[in-house]
Amino acid sequence: MRKGKNKEMNEMTELTFENVPEMTYWKNPKTGTILSLGVFREEWSNPNPNRCNLTTTNTRYELSYYYTWDEIVEKFEYLGECNDNDYYLNVLANKNLYWRYRQAKKGLPSRLRYIKNGGDSNMTRESVEEYTTWINDFESKFN
Repeated sequence: MRKGKNKEMNEMTELTFENVPEMTYWKNPKTGTILSLGVFREEWSNPNPNRCNLTTTNTRYELSYYYTWDEIVEKFEYLGECNDNDYYLNVLANKNLYWRYRQAKKGLPSRLRYIKNGGDSNMTRESVEEYTTWINDFESKFN
């Protein structure tokens, strides 16, 4: 998987259900959840663009969601295929990386609000720096 996947998606101007690779990865931009989409075109399976099964890869428990192809393209960022096992283990399926990102997204606004309202604490400033590092670390994996 290469960096700049959204650029890759834009270059693939016509990524459609018919020409999508068999196994692709998508990211929910709001939550940071990584989802895998398998579109298998075997004789026994009949892929349906109106009911695509997405499963999470970096959450504590595997969750399944059903979306139409149009909803997937609209709601999620295309990450591409993954042929590298190290990248899959260290980024796409890394539950600790995802957990830190979620904790930082939840905790950072309240810490910044505390500082803005006149609170002065070294511990708060350190946690803001740590949360910012966690967010940047997660987002740098996909840029």
